[in-house]
Amino acid sequence: MELQGKRVTVFGLNRSGVAAAKLLRRYGAAVTVTDTRPAEALSAEIAALNAFLKSDETCNLYRKFFDGHPADCIADANFIVVSPGVPLNIPILRDARAQGLPILGELEVAASVCPAPIVAITGTKGKSTTTLLTAAILKAGSQFPNICIAGNIGVPLAAEVQKLTSKDIVVVEASSFQLESTVTFHPRVSVVLNLSRDHLDRHRTMSAYQAAKQKISDNQTSADWIILNSLDAAVKDFEASTPAKKVYFTDSGTPEDSSFLAVFREGSELFSQWNGTRKRICDIADIPLRGAHNVQNTLAAIAVGLIFDVSETQIREALQHFDRSHPALSHAFEPVRTLTGVEFIDDSKATNVAAVKAALESIKDAHIVLIMGGYDKGNDYTPLREIVQTRVKAAVMLGEHTQQIEKTLADTTEIIKAKTMAQAVQVAYKLASPGDVVLLSPANASFDMYTDYKARGANFKAAVDALQPLH
Repeated sequence: MELQGKRVTVFGLNRSGVAAAKLLRRYGAAVTVTDTRPAEALSAEIAALNAFLKSDETCNLYRKFFDGHPADCIADANFIVVSPGVPLNIPILRDARAQGLPILGELEVAASVCPAPIVAITGTKGKSTTTLLTAAILKAGSQFPNICIAGNIGVPLAAEVQKLTSKDIVVVEASSFQLESTVTFHPRVSVVLNLSRDHLDRHRTMSAYQAAKQKISDNQTSADWIILNSLDAAVKDFEASTPAKKVYFTDSGTPEDSSFLAVFREGSELFSQWNGTRKRICDIADIPLRGAHNVQNTLAAIAVGLIFDVSETQIREALQHFDRSHPALSHAFEPVRTLTGVEFIDDSKATNVAAVKAALESIKDAHIVLIMGGYDKGNDYTPLREIVQTRVKAAVMLGEHTQQIEKTLADTTEIIKAKTMAQAVQVAYKLASPGDVVLLSPANASFDMYTDYKARGANFKAAVDALQPLH
């Protein structure tokens, strides 16, 4: 991508927007930034940009528009870069498209100048975990001087690319918001974990959501690889859309199509099968994270390792010594406390139905009191009915938009409403018996009550820590 001398407007001054603006200036572009928030709310971001750019506004190298997106912000732009949180259908971007202006994402721009090969991981759930597991496995292989972790996991790729060489490798967590604004994005390896209904408040339809995800492999060739969940019908659709070499994973026996490379679970062990040769990788006990869903995440990460010639022994050691302290693993099926025989689990990161279903399936030998609710992104809660009926003794609803959940689950379990997290935790604890699990797994975003899922999870942990024994 030619950036020298281009005039670029960056929409959204979150981490991705700031990183994109800096990257664009490094490559000689004239940058305009715009955000709907007032300048006072962006003082830290503006200070960071000013310090980096050493701007001289008389030279038109750096312009700022806040409190909205006026027409002037794109008046002389050659193209536009959007942060992931900026919807592509806002009026100013519709106007830009009508004028023929290209609209690209931060991931697209950063990847276009990235010298290192990219492993891109997407899916409705499990992206962060799989990204970290993959990086740990690649590090154990010692083939790459530097393994960079970037993307939706919290570090924009634009902030990292200039530190990389062609000998390094990047593991990118790619969300649908990032992928939908890509054009030439071309990972060496793409991973599609699963696909289920999510973010329909933005994408509107499931087909649009899937189309955004499918951009992960649009530009792959027969020299590339795509790793697919063989048990997910929507994921299987990806195999026909790319000439990349197919690798399959499953936690339920050998995949049907395992003629080339497959990674799978049989009983309590994980195996690979490459060109007909089966090798044992590890035991389920070697997986460092709880939950049946993390078996699938681990299988996908193992597949990436095998593609890059990481040995079975190195993979097993990477799993056994995996560092679980990364912030991205907080609030993801995270044990908090056991009080009088009742275990409390923080799964605040479960912001869609598929993630809640996976969490419930992972608790096999206990009754569950489930805390859920929040900002509804257009969810269909029907897939939860059967498992709630069989495993959930009560559901505590927290948040402004719980009517649809209550309606869908009305005859499956006892439903109680709470106004605060502290009240929800207290009610759940009173309903639980020794041996039960109180699970925060909301199925919704947190924006009705919190800034993000982390704040919600922290509030849950604080409420649990404040509990006094009842039993």
